[in-house]
Amino acid sequence: MAVSTMSKGFDLAKEQILTRRGGTRGEKFMSASVRKVRGRPFKPGNPGRPSGSKNKTTQMAEQLVAGQAEQVIQKVLELAQAGNVAALRMVLDRVWPPRKGQPVNVVMPPINSSEDVFSAIASIWTAIREGRLTPEEASALSIVIDRSLQAIELHDITKRVAALEARDKRNET
Repeated sequence: MAVSTMSKGFDLAKEQILTRRGGTRGEKFMSASVRKVRGRPFKPGNPGRPSGSKNKTTQMAEQLVAGQAEQVIQKVLELAQAGNVAALRMVLDRVWPPRKGQPVNVVMPPINSSEDVFSAIASIWTAIREGRLTPEEASALSIVIDRSLQAIELHDITKRVAALEARDKRNET
């Protein structure tokens, strides 16, 4: 009983939406002729904007500063020396940009074989526990260990394949 009243309510709501949009029951919401064609706005064969071209705002800014670039730089340096924090930040960001990552000071054992990976992972866990490494730094180091392990495994497989091929050649002769 509740399902049939619910479906009647749904049909009524659908009817109201259709009448608000100017349609009647059975009509589609949009006809094919009204629908906008999707896709690229360029005609076939038109490559679009050339690579390396600048937008109009950048071109106008370059034209305004073209003959006065040295004077503008001198003024910014003067403002920075006078204590203007925004000018100082701008100069420092250009001259001495912030580092993306920091060097990590952790003693890691050399990884020469797949058995060495366990001691390297243990040293990372020890550094995390002692607070010398953040989890993000440990994650970066574990990626390095993983890549090292992949390289060692690839080298081992290559050596084994070469040994098998050499043995097959000896057996063939």
